[in-house]
Amino acid sequence: MKKFFLILAVAATAFTGAFAANQEREFNIGEAVALYLPNRILDLLDCFSVSLGIGPTVEGRLMFTRACDVGGGIGYSCKATKEYGRQIGVGIEEFWYWSCVFVGEESYSMNEGSAWVKKYQEDRLGVPDFRTRTYDFFEGQRDYWAIGGALGLGIDGSVYIHPVEWVDLALGFFLIDLRNDDLIFDDFR
Repeated sequence: MKKFFLILAVAATAFTGAFAANQEREFNIGEAVALYLPNRILDLLDCFSVSLGIGPTVEGRLMFTRACDVGGGIGYSCKATKEYGRQIGVGIEEFWYWSCVFVGEESYSMNEGSAWVKKYQEDRLGVPDFRTRTYDFFEGQRDYWAIGGALGLGIDGSVYIHPVEWVDLALGFFLIDLRNDDLIFDDFR
C-alpha cells in the first residue's frame, strides 16, 4: 500500500509540473473544497463515453488507443452521445475509415447537433498523430488514448474508456486537476 501512495505522489508531482504552464485558472482552495464532490462526480463520468445512433451505417472497430486500431466502417448516423471532453447531446456523424493496427485512413466529421457536441472534421492517412488539434489534451474533440470499440449495421453504438480521465479522477481526490476541467465559481455566472 505504501508503494501505491508513493507512486501516486510521484505521478502527481510529475503531472503537476508538466501541466502547470497550461493552467489558465488560479487555484483557489475555497472553490476546490466547495466544489469537491461535484467535480469528482464529473471526473468519474468523464472516464467513459458511449453513443447510440441510427442511420445507413456498417461498422466494426476494436481500439486500444488510436494508433492501435483495427476495423472499418462507412456511414451516416444521427447519434445520441456522451463523448470525451464532456460532449453530451445529439449530432450528425458522417464517416468512413479502415485501420489495421498502425496503418489506416479516415474521414470523420461531426456535423449539426446540440450545443454541447463539438462540430469538427478529421481527415488522416497513416498513423494518427496525438499532437494534432483534434487530440489536444485540453481542448480536443477526440481522445487519442481511448480504449473500446464500435459496432453497427443500421443501428450503431460505441463504448470507450479514457485512461487519462482515470488518472485525472485519481489525482482529483488530492485536489490536482490534470485536465484543467474542474468547475469553479465563475462557471456558474
